Amino acid sequence: MIQTNVDFAGCSSSSWQLILRGLPALCLGLLLLSQAQSQEWTVSRADSGSSGFVLGKLPKAPKLLWEKSWEKSGFEGTPVISGGKCWLADVEGNVYCLNLADGSEVWKQSFKNGFVASLAYRDGRLVLGDYDGRIYCLSAQDGKVLWEADAMQAMAGGANFYEDMVLISSEAGVLFAFKLQDGSKAWEYSTGDQLRSAPTIWDHFALLGGCDGRLHKIDLKLGTAQGEGLSLDGPSGSTPAMHGSVAIVPTQSGQVLAYDVASGQKKWSFSDAERAQEIRSSPAISSASKLAILTTRNRRVLGIDLSEGKMLWEALVRKRCDASPVICDSRVWVGGLDGNLYAFNTADGSEAWSYQLSGQLLASCAIAEGRILAVTDKGTVACFGE
Repeated sequence: MIQTNVDFAGCSSSSWQLILRGLPALCLGLLLLSQAQSQEWTVSRADSGSSGFVLGKLPKAPKLLWEKSWEKSGFEGTPVISGGKCWLADVEGNVYCLNLADGSEVWKQSFKNGFVASLAYRDGRLVLGDYDGRIYCLSAQDGKVLWEADAMQAMAGGANFYEDMVLISSEAGVLFAFKLQDGSKAWEYSTGDQLRSAPTIWDHFALLGGCDGRLHKIDLKLGTAQGEGLSLDGPSGSTPAMHGSVAIVPTQSGQVLAYDVASGQKKWSFSDAERAQEIRSSPAISSASKLAILTTRNRRVLGIDLSEGKMLWEALVRKRCDASPVICDSRVWVGGLDGNLYAFNTADGSEAWSYQLSGQLLASCAIAEGRILAVTDKGTVACFGE
């Protein structure tokens, strides 16, 4: 039952009909707006398929709502957002919980070693790993340590989740599956070479781009690989992004490949022989626009057609972008080493907005609840919105 305080006393019969006809559309619009603003950001690449895409509406020219800085600090991992709170971890070993509305501190927890990987959030728990290979699961409410585990070397990227497990890759080339509830190890799988890719989930498989030049496909129920992996023609340090059953994987040589992981068939590959440059970031995928967006180390942002792998547009920035792009509300949001947070229109790559921050943006921004959260290597966190 919908209640309203609108006074209908002065309305004619036809006006009444128009108002009543408009109510369902109005209610649907308010519902969609509410859903968009309540969208969470719980893993480094927005979802388990690492799409880097999030639903929601953002203002055409976002305003700086609040900004906080800590001396002798710096952020290299993407924050997480849920239920009006945000959590972030710095290279000095501090983990913060802030109110998303105004940036006020809820709690702070400090550890011996620093954090460079992104956080992950599920069911009131935070999972993050330090650069010494120690994995922590914290209570999101008060920062209390719930369990610890050892990944042997630093986490390669943010954690991901599958059923009751949290999946963590380490630079030692191992993918670990821990039970989220108590930290007991379900299984581990070694690729035999270094890993920088976070695990991407497709069906009941984890996908990892390896420094051995293979796209690894690990059965999450068994903890074993399906085959020897798909050839990437070179090492990859990027997290694969899913478009249906197709994985989009960049390589360090600047090549981008698309594999149907169900059949193992290569769909296409993209490279720019004249201006090829290493890609360290992960793609962002807009399924509606059939577009993959990537950043390269030669100051370019590329829009690539998902169907055939052709470049549709490119945009230039002042310094290179190592942070992975994020797509929301028909714009791609990119942080650069020049300290700028950029927004480019996904339709043609034209610049829609930018904001200068202090320090380099090494981590992707997080977008949820109508807010954009960006962090820098100088210890600054900035929140933008309406």
